[in-house]
Amino acid sequence: MKSLIVLYSKTGNTLSVGQRLAEATRYDIKEVTAMSDDPNNKKPELVEVPDIIGYDHLIFGSPVHGFSLSQIMHVYLSQLPDLTGKTIDLFITHFFPYAWMGGTRTLKQMKQIVETKNGKVGKMTSINWKSKKRELVISEMIKAY
Repeated sequence: MKSLIVLYSKTGNTLSVGQRLAEATRYDIKEVTAMSDDPNNKKPELVEVPDIIGYDHLIFGSPVHGFSLSQIMHVYLSQLPDLTGKTIDLFITHFFPYAWMGGTRTLKQMKQIVETKNGKVGKMTSINWKSKKRELVISEMIKAY
């Protein structure tokens, strides 16, 4: 099974988690980038659009912006081809004190987009950057692979 981590990171937190996971698993990692990373831009123009062809296991990572999935990752996920036969895992990073302040919603949004593309969602992880348990959550996520 060939695996790929695809992520968008505005501040570097989501990227740091993805890099740790890639180092531990030897999975490929690619970033989604846009002309502007302004979280208020409702229609971002993507510059880097990672190709998922040839991968049967995908891990998507994104920060939470405004209590929701970042627009850049939303645009990326929405333009993906059919995901039939692919296993998809999701992780998000956020600064909110509670998961219900955007983390849970963001994971549900990602899952919904993936499922409309016929992808099967497996693991979903919410990483609270302010939490004292952040390192434990990241370590447990990595161990799961």
